[in-house]
Amino acid sequence: MDDAGAGRTRRATWRGVAWVGGWLALAALAVPVVVRLTGFERGPLAYVVPLVPWVVVVAAVPLVLAVIARAWVLAGAAVAVAVLCAAWTAPLYTSAGASGDVTLTVATANLLTGRGDAEAVVAMVREHDVDVLSLQELTPEAADALVAAGLEEVLPHAAALPDAIWSGTGLWSRYPLTRWEGLDGYTFRQVRAEVELPTGPTTVLAIHPAAPQLLVHRAWAEETRRLTDVLDGVDGPVIAAGDLNLVRDHRAFRDLESRGYVDAADEAGAGMVPTFPQDRTPPTVVALDHVVTRDLPLAAVSVESVVVPGSDHRALVVGYAAR
Repeated sequence: MDDAGAGRTRRATWRGVAWVGGWLALAALAVPVVVRLTGFERGPLAYVVPLVPWVVVVAAVPLVLAVIARAWVLAGAAVAVAVLCAAWTAPLYTSAGASGDVTLTVATANLLTGRGDAEAVVAMVREHDVDVLSLQELTPEAADALVAAGLEEVLPHAAALPDAIWSGTGLWSRYPLTRWEGLDGYTFRQVRAEVELPTGPTTVLAIHPAAPQLLVHRAWAEETRRLTDVLDGVDGPVIAAGDLNLVRDHRAFRDLESRGYVDAADEAGAGMVPTFPQDRTPPTVVALDHVVTRDLPLAAVSVESVVVPGSDHRALVVGYAAR
């Protein structure tokens, strides 16, 4: 075989490799897309749903391989997958949001079995002028450390249910609580309070449903459904903040939105604001922590994540302004 023939053979071989690699890459990317389309989140599939926004970027891999292989059907399929995921993610970036000065700031933080640095949490509250704070995985020791660090000097009204290891939850407010209660029957504590905000009486919930497990999601599915029903049953303005163990592409989160709830990142057009995992091997890529509202006479204008040393979640700080 002459040099020209050998060159053609090598090019054909590389195109074949690119064709196979491109289809394999596209098949992998199709998994979270199909799960998102069908809502079938059994077993490990619940863990691939958070990858949906990143498919837009990673779809470049099968697209480049398709160009190398001159496989135009593959190229079209890669573009179609990327466009579909972009359409699902676009509201995070395209919302016009509200404008004006922030009049209410809501924050939420998961303390990782109480190991989140209490002084850092209080510093965040002071720096961002936080008015309402939801804390998850609140232990008695963490609650004491927060008080010692001065939390109740700035947020004097508390509805706290600390518990050993990881099940505790607490709500702190600059404004008075007229009444509050814990919701029973959940893996973690849930707190519901009536808060006298400047805009009027508002129901505020600090929530933390169970996380999905690798194979069985019974608690996750049941608790997210029950909390959605609780939120749906609230009359008047409501704010819910916490580690929801959901991303906006999970079926349960979309069900919550169908009941009129608005996610702060969507409303503010803040883009992706990932909060998990922090200080672990992967980068922070998943938005598990949320502030959602319904019938609130305010709109989110800013959303920011804040590192809390000692925790595997970043805190989320949301600023609201008059509509």
